[in-house]
Amino acid sequence: MADYVRRLVSGDKARFKDEDMHLELDLVYVTDQVIVMGYPAAGIEGFYRNKREDAKKFLERRHGNNFWVFNFCPIKENSYPSSVFGGRVSRYPFPDHHAPPLAIMPLLAREMRAWLSGSSERVAVLHCKAGKGRSGTMACTYLLSLDDSLAAPRSERGNETKLLAERKADELMQAVPEDEEDSAAQDDDATDQTDPKTSHKQSLTSVLELHTSRRMKASSSPNGKVKQGVSIPSQRRWLHYWSLILAHEAPSNLWPAVTPKPPSPKVRLTEMQVRMREPSTMKMGLVKAANIVMGYTSSKNASISKLANGGKRGGQIWASLARYDDGLVDLLERWEVQTRDELSGHMGRRKAGSEHMDEEELSKVFEDGTWDHKKMVRSFARMGTTEEHATTKEGEEKVRGSIMTITPTYREKTTAYTLRPLNSDAWSDLRSGLKPSGGEGVQLDGVNIPSSETNSIYDVTQTLKGDKGIILDAAREVRIKLYMGQVFMGWFWFIPTFHMGEFLGPAKFTLSKKDIDFPLGIGSAILDVEILMEWVSEGEPLQPAARQTSEDALVKGENEPAGLAPMLPLVSEPMAPAVEVKQAAED
Repeated sequence: MADYVRRLVSGDKARFKDEDMHLELDLVYVTDQVIVMGYPAAGIEGFYRNKREDAKKFLERRHGNNFWVFNFCPIKENSYPSSVFGGRVSRYPFPDHHAPPLAIMPLLAREMRAWLSGSSERVAVLHCKAGKGRSGTMACTYLLSLDDSLAAPRSERGNETKLLAERKADELMQAVPEDEEDSAAQDDDATDQTDPKTSHKQSLTSVLELHTSRRMKASSSPNGKVKQGVSIPSQRRWLHYWSLILAHEAPSNLWPAVTPKPPSPKVRLTEMQVRMREPSTMKMGLVKAANIVMGYTSSKNASISKLANGGKRGGQIWASLARYDDGLVDLLERWEVQTRDELSGHMGRRKAGSEHMDEEELSKVFEDGTWDHKKMVRSFARMGTTEEHATTKEGEEKVRGSIMTITPTYREKTTAYTLRPLNSDAWSDLRSGLKPSGGEGVQLDGVNIPSSETNSIYDVTQTLKGDKGIILDAAREVRIKLYMGQVFMGWFWFIPTFHMGEFLGPAKFTLSKKDIDFPLGIGSAILDVEILMEWVSEGEPLQPAARQTSEDALVKGENEPAGLAPMLPLVSEPMAPAVEVKQAAED
């Protein structure tokens, strides 16, 4: 019975059967030396995840003391003492469904290389909660740093040879182009094999395909497509950044190894445009219901434009900007420079004897839970639509903060919402429109759905004297989370410097819906998001706004939308993605 429940929880992920030990685990060998598995759980959680005793038994029987566990779960999410695995555990925590602080990637890759290079018999065991997104991202991080060509594991360490053959056949079937446009794109790539950037993409593609072929079940249908192992767009974007770093193609202002460290370059995020198609009547009804449940809208008849922008009681399109703790990122970046092997020039290799820095020790960075016993990502600024930002084009209907157009190809309405930084007056206006009439949010504790403590939408964390833009550290991670009123629409992580040119002029980049994390429910109507930024000159004494603290959120007692109501528009979605986005919206 327990194995049946565990198979259901594993979903599309492959599982490993050991007939001799009579064990079946949510675990795979990606290569002979890299294992990815689900969380080794105890108690009730062990009934539907890997049972901790079984995982330990499996590793010790097969590998003795030649295994090292890499755990990516924050203490806030789940934890166990390192003594469970004989003290052979390293922690590199970051939140579920998120991209990590970028500097974690080289630190993890270097420690894995140092451990695995000690013996061909050694293995690295990577896990998060489900053993998919975070574990897959970090497994690919290490594999990208290898000098040798990738190879699937030997049959005695993988599952049955027949299963491998079936997967290979399925991969070959999937290699057939789906349409002429894809075929043309592949031909274009094939014409320039010497282009370094093309080579990086091919290497990344190979690594992602290997991980997917090992971690995910083979399709049961001849024409079925295997789901991606690393499927969250922001995590895949981070792997692209890492591949550029390994090839020394990353921006020069990223992690400078000079003393004293030069000031971090800044960019100004000036504008963001969200293009959406008109969603279905049912989804709009669910969005309205979610806002009504939370007391945020009372209109009986609201089109997308009215719901997004109409009146102070409407559900405006707005965005929250967040980042990791500056102290944590500074510490990780110092360790990145400390452990970098400058002699070899290989970003995936650790410098010998670099595990200590002054009185600090790399292995103790996350030992006491200082950085991960609370929320790791917190907000620092907001953007939204305002009357003064409305734009009009000839032949188009003017709507507050948006442009209504008819797309000739599809004969459907497309709305472009222009979001800009909110000064204190504009933020107060938007905030009053979001605040329920009674001044209190709906309490959802009774349905056992925890409220997010990420940040308060009623706290003006950045008061702008104008609307020139939001100041960002060019080389720091930023998350932008989109809302319609109180309803979560999706989010994405990016690092500005990877999208800026070398010159001081403005830059813009566009993310399509497939580049957005969890664009479900009303978010499925997103077509693309365009971000406009510009370099800040060195003479401007500007710094990014401070992040909100846990204490701020607790004192205010009101947080960003979380719980049941913001998820109502997801009821029409498949259960697994809906559960994921519900969890993601609370992180």
